[in-house]
Amino acid sequence: MLEKTRFTKQKQVIMGILRQADSPLTPSEIYEQARAQQPSIAKSTVYRNLESMQERGEVVRGILENGESFFAAAGEHAHRHYMICKDCNKMQDLPECPVEKLEKEIAEAGDFLVTDHVVQIYGYCRDCAKKHRPLDT
Repeated sequence: MLEKTRFTKQKQVIMGILRQADSPLTPSEIYEQARAQQPSIAKSTVYRNLESMQERGEVVRGILENGESFFAAAGEHAHRHYMICKDCNKMQDLPECPVEKLEKEIAEAGDFLVTDHVVQIYGYCRDCAKKHRPLDT
């Protein structure tokens, strides 16, 4: 069982940034925004808080194609899935979990206990796709 932790000013700032964001943010983006609100905050404090907030299910973490992490407020659901643009890194939520039915079937079979899963679809957003479509001849 996870121990209770204090809801410090730093955690309040980080969670506020994530809740106000239109899409998930990298730790560096969170740090830059946090510094604007709390100039003395250390980058290591942001990383440490993100890790502990993830462990408690307050934020969800994903990985960009380049290996960099991104975070979002957990909201109503413990997990979220994204479509990620390979050019601009814009992220959009998938409208529903494409693995939920499979996960239930696995649980009913009783041979495996699923604890988590991640779905990330890479491609190009509407704006960037225009650059990657072959020209009509």
